[in-house]
Amino acid sequence: MRKISALSLVAALCMAAVSIAVGDQMDDKPMEGRVTKADKASRTMTVKDAAGKESTLYWNDATKVEGGELKEGATVHYKAIEKDGKWWATWVHVGPIPKM
Repeated sequence: MRKISALSLVAALCMAAVSIAVGDQMDDKPMEGRVTKADKASRTMTVKDAAGKESTLYWNDATKVEGGELKEGATVHYKAIEKDGKWWATWVHVGPIPKM
């Protein structure tokens, strides 16, 4: 009986950990900030949010980039996930988001 209880507890903890991890990556709320540095060659940009915090974002071929030109001073909205200690943009919109 102890083995069954222990296995059930371990399974529940594993499921909770997976649920939390997936929930963090599934946050659909876009972040907003102003580009303070952009390097297209290394595919990185530094974005400063409204609170003044700067974050470095990386992008790759899978990143969807839309809107205007990605350059310093541009306002961007983005979604990103953390992988290997870096923030990888999955979606970037340069400029204001059109109202629907």
